[in-house]
Amino acid sequence: MAPWAQQLLDAANEHYDRAEYPLSQPYYEKLVQQGLRYPDVFNRLGVIYHLGGRLSEARWCFQQALEVNAGYLEAALNLTVTCNELGEYGSGVRTLQRAQRQTDTSNDAYRRGKVANLHRSLARAYLDLDRPEDAMHEYGRALRLCPKFHDIRLELAKLLRLRGNARGAREELMLILQLDPSHHDARALLGVMEIETGDHTQGVQHLRAVVAQRADHPVARAYLQQADPGIRQAS
Repeated sequence: MAPWAQQLLDAANEHYDRAEYPLSQPYYEKLVQQGLRYPDVFNRLGVIYHLGGRLSEARWCFQQALEVNAGYLEAALNLTVTCNELGEYGSGVRTLQRAQRQTDTSNDAYRRGKVANLHRSLARAYLDLDRPEDAMHEYGRALRLCPKFHDIRLELAKLLRLRGNARGAREELMLILQLDPSHHDARALLGVMEIETGDHTQGVQHLRAVVAQRADHPVARAYLQQADPGIRQAS
């Protein structure tokens, strides 16, 4: 890498690591404009665009990162979330699955899974210390390694819900269900959240779908029993 490019990258990464995204953005953009195709640069610029609501540009950045490195799981996951927000359900999931296959040798998958579970354990330890922000960070690190560890993603969704981030929790649950439509716990929690946010009909439909497959599911049954007859008739 040329010295000028390294200086730009160092400055960009320093600001990004401090969550100073508006300050890091022009440096990353300059690197891209100069034709440097580094997957991390594309991915981080995509994250910045996504946070700023520039979803189409974020999608392009994540796609570019994956063109350079087809097995870049973090970029694939970010692309999946972005595509979901753009209403392009399924497109990002297929990309994530391709990236997963690209990197999943049996030994590599085992090592990543082991490290992901260590991050999960650390997240739980942070929760015990009442440090939810650190816990969310560790859950994120686990899922970047193993996006298909749905139980970890469910723990993250529950934490986001408790922290008042219903949108973030719903995104995580939807991603689980796109990858595994039979995940009853995720669908039950999504149903509960739909009821809590006012979409009673959709929420009851989710809960009934769970009970149809698993009649003894405690959460789904409890919330269905609480639903009034009007809601049940509407569903």
